[in-house]
Amino acid sequence: MHIWMLNHYATPPDTPGSTRNYDFATELVKHGHRVSILASSFNHRTMREERVIGKQGYYMEKINGVDFIWLKTSPRYSRNDWRRVLNMISYAARVISLGQQTREKPDAILATWPHPFVGLAGWFLAKSKHVPFILQIHDLWPKNLVEIGGFSSRSPSVKLIGILEKFLCDRASRIIVLLPKGAEYLATLGIPGHKIVYIPNGVSPELFANTSARLPDEISELVFDVKSKDKLLIIYAGAHGIANSLNTIVEAAGVIKAKGIDKAHFLLIGNGPEKSRLADQARALDLDNISFCSPVPKYIIPSLLNMTDIAVKPGRKSGLGDYGISPNKLYDYMACAKPIVWSTNSVNNPVAEAACGLSFPPEDAEAMAQAIITLCNMSREERREMGQRGYDYVMKYHSVPVLAEKLLDVINDSRH
Repeated sequence: MHIWMLNHYATPPDTPGSTRNYDFATELVKHGHRVSILASSFNHRTMREERVIGKQGYYMEKINGVDFIWLKTSPRYSRNDWRRVLNMISYAARVISLGQQTREKPDAILATWPHPFVGLAGWFLAKSKHVPFILQIHDLWPKNLVEIGGFSSRSPSVKLIGILEKFLCDRASRIIVLLPKGAEYLATLGIPGHKIVYIPNGVSPELFANTSARLPDEISELVFDVKSKDKLLIIYAGAHGIANSLNTIVEAAGVIKAKGIDKAHFLLIGNGPEKSRLADQARALDLDNISFCSPVPKYIIPSLLNMTDIAVKPGRKSGLGDYGISPNKLYDYMACAKPIVWSTNSVNNPVAEAACGLSFPPEDAEAMAQAIITLCNMSREERREMGQRGYDYVMKYHSVPVLAEKLLDVINDSRH
């Protein structure tokens, strides 16, 4: 089979960000199938890189057997404003244009919904080429806009996206949800359960088995300095946006410093619209126990996590956890056998299920600080055993090769 995967923000391991589409695609290629991933050439995580070469508007690249088709989208953006919306529309328009130009007919089209225009482009192309349309829902739009975006549920934009959401779900042959109770959410839209399949995020055992990648000098020097002072390194690696609630980490670093505890140093790796504000906040609090570094390619993450002691993932107070969560970075932490400090009000709690860390209420810096102090006071062996439980859990329930088999079943079922 030849499968087209549409995802505005898809990335391979040589760049920062989620590699879900790539990871699944490499497994499908191993099964003898061909996969083409259509993604934007503008890097959503770094907000500055372009992979398109020349003036043709797209660039084709084969990465470990997977065909990446990079589409030039515009305009560039650095925050969640109208420019980002135009970039979303630009991506959808370019996908439709390129898909219509080629005479090639895929066997199925899988459109990933990080925003609704991807789904719309996928449905249009699938309809025009008379092939199955599979919708993969990462984020619950428009629920996200209301819960964390500050939009009113009565906003015309929210209502319009809600109509589009229902339209696409009705027309999809199959719907893949990443959240454990995603089917319950779709049931509120009248979507029958037989169309819905739960395939959570996962980790590639092959990727995380390699911890030999060289760290950037900036990070390597920082790690050496922290370790030479016999401190524990607490890491967050991921997006720096409003939804990530990283101000909780900054505030927790302040609480720990105020308590006179000098055994932990926070390292925040990544980029996003909140990064400069967070760095300003840390400077205003005169914090010398926190550092900010640039994002790194996904293939470096295992080596990076291997050098750290504790991983942290904060979260916001919202109703997004009503249908569960499936956070990429959490499973990355587990795959590297690191004890985890994280916040959630979700109906599921992988950290508690695996007994691989400590949980605290969202946006509670005091609770985060206390959880980190508790882990710092544990023996190295206790932390190692805690991290090992997370590793065993993620390999049992979130291994990409196993999840990819399930995806292949979905694609085959959609064609019959």
